[in-house]
Amino acid sequence: MKRWGWLLCCWLLAGCVSLSTGGKPERPHEAAVKQTEAKPLPKDIHLVALGDSLTEGVGDGEGKGGYIGRLVPLLSAEDGVRTATVTNLGKRGRRIAELEPVINAHQDELKRADLILLTIGGNDVMNVVRSHFLDLSRQRFQQATEIFADRLDHLLISLRTINPDAVIVLVGLYNPFSSTLPTISEIDDVIAEWNQASAAVLSQYERTIFVDIQDIFADRDDLLYRDEFHPNAAGYEQIAIRVYEALKERKEWWIGRLLQ
Repeated sequence: MKRWGWLLCCWLLAGCVSLSTGGKPERPHEAAVKQTEAKPLPKDIHLVALGDSLTEGVGDGEGKGGYIGRLVPLLSAEDGVRTATVTNLGKRGRRIAELEPVINAHQDELKRADLILLTIGGNDVMNVVRSHFLDLSRQRFQQATEIFADRLDHLLISLRTINPDAVIVLVGLYNPFSSTLPTISEIDDVIAEWNQASAAVLSQYERTIFVDIQDIFADRDDLLYRDEFHPNAAGYEQIAIRVYEALKERKEWWIGRLLQ
């Protein structure tokens, strides 16, 4: 009897301890439900891609949509993202002076964008080449760089007016001209200076990322399409990975914003 009395006493004391914490003991499955409720649900993100043939995906022999088409599944696989959709407004041959009308015509898409991706400038460089082929000089490119940087600044003002919060990503230029512009031996330096000017403009705005890809294509003709200007499928894959890595470093800017 003493043994049974002692066990009954222990059982009653244990019950008092459980009830004293809230009147009703918490079951294990209830604690799991609370943890699930506290964790934010994955969200949908929307990308708007602006720019030239690199945004369009010209040269992608696999037909996967260039670097944008390869970037979307990478972003979709991130924790905190349910789906990633894209509005691709890229067009072959476009120069920076032609982007403002595109932005004005697609304000609704830009307003709801979480990420705005941009490739522009390659055709502006080629315009210098075509216009001054017989008298190309470093000074010609420097003047064009200054004009480009000023237009890029105005472009960012327009984008920020439409969407103050989206992360803006500008993909820099690479040098596909080594075999076509032998008269300008400093073409690598020209491209580097162009990229530096672009990065300097972006640095004046919050939530912007400049992605340098010049090193990817250095002495890598195997990453170019047969036109020796656009990336091929492998080249676009490398760009997508570089952009993805840059976005992961600033993950709190786009995924974090979604989970607030």
